[in-house]
Amino acid sequence: MLNPSQQLAVDHLTGPLLILAGAGAGKTHTLTERIATMISDRGIDPGSILAMTFTNKAAKEMRERLGTKLGRDTANMNPYRMSGFPLVGTFHSVGIFFLRTFIEHLGYDKNFVIYDEDDKIRLIKALIKARNIDDKEIAPRAVIGTISQAKNQGITATKYSTIVDNYFQSMVRDIYIEYEKALVENNALDFDDILLRVHELLQIPEVLEKLQERYQYIFVDEYQDTNDIQYQAIRLLASKYKNLSVVGDDWQGIYGWRGANIKNILSFQKDFPGAVVVKLEQNYRSTKTIISGANAVIKCNKEALDKTLWTDNEEGNKIQIIEALSEKQEAELIVKEIKEANSDYSKWAILYRTNSQSRLIEEALIRAGIPYKIYGGQRFYERKEIKDILAYMRLIFNPLDTMSLRRIINVPSRKIGEKSVETFLEYVHNFRAPFSEVTEGIDEMDELTPQARRGIAGFSSLYIELIEYLQTHSIKELMEEVIKKTQYIEYLRHEYGEGESESREENLKEFANMASRYDGMDSREALMMFLEDIALITDTDRDDPEQNNYVSMMTIHSSKGLEFENVIIAGAEEWLFPHSRTLMEPREIEEERRLMYVAMTRAKRTLTITRARERYTFGNYSANPASRFLKEIPAELTEVKALEVKNLFGGFGSNLSYPTFDTPSHETFEKSVEKKRSVTSNDPSSFSLWERIRHVEFGTGTIVSIAGPIAEIAFGWGKWIKKMHLGIAPIEKEL
Repeated sequence: MLNPSQQLAVDHLTGPLLILAGAGAGKTHTLTERIATMISDRGIDPGSILAMTFTNKAAKEMRERLGTKLGRDTANMNPYRMSGFPLVGTFHSVGIFFLRTFIEHLGYDKNFVIYDEDDKIRLIKALIKARNIDDKEIAPRAVIGTISQAKNQGITATKYSTIVDNYFQSMVRDIYIEYEKALVENNALDFDDILLRVHELLQIPEVLEKLQERYQYIFVDEYQDTNDIQYQAIRLLASKYKNLSVVGDDWQGIYGWRGANIKNILSFQKDFPGAVVVKLEQNYRSTKTIISGANAVIKCNKEALDKTLWTDNEEGNKIQIIEALSEKQEAELIVKEIKEANSDYSKWAILYRTNSQSRLIEEALIRAGIPYKIYGGQRFYERKEIKDILAYMRLIFNPLDTMSLRRIINVPSRKIGEKSVETFLEYVHNFRAPFSEVTEGIDEMDELTPQARRGIAGFSSLYIELIEYLQTHSIKELMEEVIKKTQYIEYLRHEYGEGESESREENLKEFANMASRYDGMDSREALMMFLEDIALITDTDRDDPEQNNYVSMMTIHSSKGLEFENVIIAGAEEWLFPHSRTLMEPREIEEERRLMYVAMTRAKRTLTITRARERYTFGNYSANPASRFLKEIPAELTEVKALEVKNLFGGFGSNLSYPTFDTPSHETFEKSVEKKRSVTSNDPSSFSLWERIRHVEFGTGTIVSIAGPIAEIAFGWGKWIKKMHLGIAPIEKEL
């Protein structure tokens, strides 16, 4: 059964068509019905229809639905060899099909291979080495990322020289040219080449004409996510018959950071004069309250096409807004919501803006015994940058930990080859002594190259420095020293490029934030507790292969296309969501708002949005204002949960008030960032025996002895008595 708007889209036969499909408005159903109707009722040759999607899952679903409609078995179908059936595939799979047919026009053999990421890295490394360039000077991953970005913008190796304006780009230009030559010599393409070479093929009149005649009806799903090269290819294919049908939602355009151009859908009517626009505005997924709230938020965007989402579903519960005192309490309240609902965990999803937010939520779920799975990402303690720094901390605590030694002895690179590492570890094993002692005889290890001996000796010297550093510094400071001395941030930026390294740097900041909770304690005891606490988390954090009833956790970007009965959006604060790096650019703020819209419309039955009044970061509480997106949700649609919690830092009201937001100036931004309240400069003389205090990690405790600035504090079960320096421990008196 189709609603009137869906039927209007299905009935359209020729000419350009834009189907503006709101979240949960049945776009896949409409698209499938339209194609099936063209074949069954209008007599259109199925072989003249081409439909392109972004994911294999979407393509498979569309083929299955069409198969059911047309009475064809698609289970074992080869979509490129099936007669009497539309060609349905992803942009890249369709591109490969075109290339297999016509690539000889570009000087390739049709039996080309496609290199994966490992192949690309090996080839780029070889090219860098051939040019006698130190890979510390120019990282293979950074080169690959830059070349990939260029290809997605349609910039070939020969064109790249026209945009070079710095030393790095000049190096990339030379490597790019050699890289392309090597690909041709090996009759190989990389993944980014697929669309780029298809675009080149479409510049050949003979090829373009054959494809235009073959595919006279073209369908594109998720049109708002197309990048420049996809847009250009689509325009060329559709330029003769103009029977182009695109489905998309400008309100869900959230991939600008990876090359998607929202202008493609906003300018569709201009690009294709006379285009018919059909709006699918009826939502079949969410309650009226959720839809009204999402509408109110997205309508604040200025760069958007006009439509209004609505639903015949029930009114539903109000949108819950929970304002926690701290990020730790925020995580606990999220878990409390899930526990008290007494429903299947599989019906719950927790969404967040950045990966680094997952740590405290993961820990709260583990403590509560709630199974969870990270969707489209890694668990916090499984991320490379966390495991690397954790390995340094473990080795500092335990010099016999050869597993940690193996991981970090050459990270960042000290030019110690794998064979040299194994040889040295064999010496360590045979001597049964700490590696730093074994290193004293490094000059006698003839099996090692001089370069490897220097690298190992340098690592050992650094290790001894860090051991000494720990004696007079906190473990947070130790972690910062490890990162500084190893130039680990520079390593991340060099290895992964600015884009990917940014989220990894945020994870390290969160890791250091965790370490700062042990400030004020004896450094060895603090390090021991730190490592034990992490071990308890990671040892119990295992997937049960038989377990399907788990809470889903993911970034909002990963949630697009999914839906859940109950959704919790965490961290609705300025500088976090919207993210701090977007606050100076109105266009980027609009993409952040589209991200909030996507997050809200994942929810079918209940929607909860949480924020923390203050976040503890590097020994300070930073008070971020509530996200502007909360202000944009009408008050009558929200319910602020009254919390029976005593506020340690002032009263906790049940009503939230939101300031008026404008795009902040640099001065405003700096003042807001500086709005911190230090908790690590207490006056030790202000504390007294038997006084109750609260610690950010251990909770409430009682001072049972004081000797100058050093106090023994008794905490609850499992934490016992801790000795702390009252002046620098993250504690406050309990009011």
